[in-house]
Amino acid sequence: MLAKSTLGTPGVEIPNTMRPGSVWKTPDVLSRGHWEISADRGLIEEFLSVYREDVFHSATGCAPILPRERTPKLVNFSLCLRDELLFGDGFVRVKRTDRPSMSPPEERAFFLRIGMLMGRVMTEYGQLYPVCDRGIDYKQEAAPVSMTTAETGMHTDSSAIGALPDFVGLLCEEPSASGGASLISNALTIYHDLCRSNPDTIGLLEENFIRDVVTPGASRSIENLLGNSFPIFSRGRHGRGSTFRYMRYWIEKGAERAGARLQPRQIEALNRLDEELGSPENQVTLSLDRGDILFVNNRTLAHGRTGYSDRPGNRRQLQRIWVDATH
Repeated sequence: MLAKSTLGTPGVEIPNTMRPGSVWKTPDVLSRGHWEISADRGLIEEFLSVYREDVFHSATGCAPILPRERTPKLVNFSLCLRDELLFGDGFVRVKRTDRPSMSPPEERAFFLRIGMLMGRVMTEYGQLYPVCDRGIDYKQEAAPVSMTTAETGMHTDSSAIGALPDFVGLLCEEPSASGGASLISNALTIYHDLCRSNPDTIGLLEENFIRDVVTPGASRSIENLLGNSFPIFSRGRHGRGSTFRYMRYWIEKGAERAGARLQPRQIEALNRLDEELGSPENQVTLSLDRGDILFVNNRTLAHGRTGYSDRPGNRRQLQRIWVDATH
């Protein structure tokens, strides 16, 4: 069942299952604090007691299919996170309070198990993907910006038409001493704002844009490139609700490789979108400490990071997970 939106243009419909938190401005979401969630000692002890029974998985850091009936706290916790991502503010930062000691493999397995309980863990880059500097210049070769220390523009993960994570998760294993803050913007809010103030811009952003092909192992043929075309804002295209998919650099590179330069009106629309995504009233800045977990709705929010610098003895590293919540 659908309810008429009072936030966008007349006639725009949004699911009535969305709580008011789905559309927010920065001051409101920071004051609510629904996105700050604690994983207490009892929850982690439950996970460890079952996980450590399997010597193989404990040694390798894999996440076995733990019996759900033996980890009810973790199941309930993960489903609550899922609901907050789908129907709440769209992002959560998990901090562990009064936590028992966990080894790095155990931390990764804990993180991975939460993802598995929220949906299907996608494996285009492996179940867990290390986000760290690999000495690559993404402007010189087709490589994800996550392999560099560069600041990222506001974006959603995956520029491949057939791979759409509902959730992106990050486990902070080593924060940077300088930079590397996480940035989050509500694209759904911006959509409704632009529907009211600049519907022509929304019309352009609902047109197809070619994206460059950068997934490791994928063919970069011209056929694949031309087929990798889809809108920035769409509704119902990916199975449910409104979807925002954006990574400006790969849109520009895709157009360049296809020999189809972006038109001035398209560039103007992208500039307006970037301006809104970077506006203080739409953007939240978070710093992750060691052991923190961040999950973001990859359909309705954009995320990014500030640039950072590695130093001897301090190499920033996060583990990333992609989750398909429809399974």
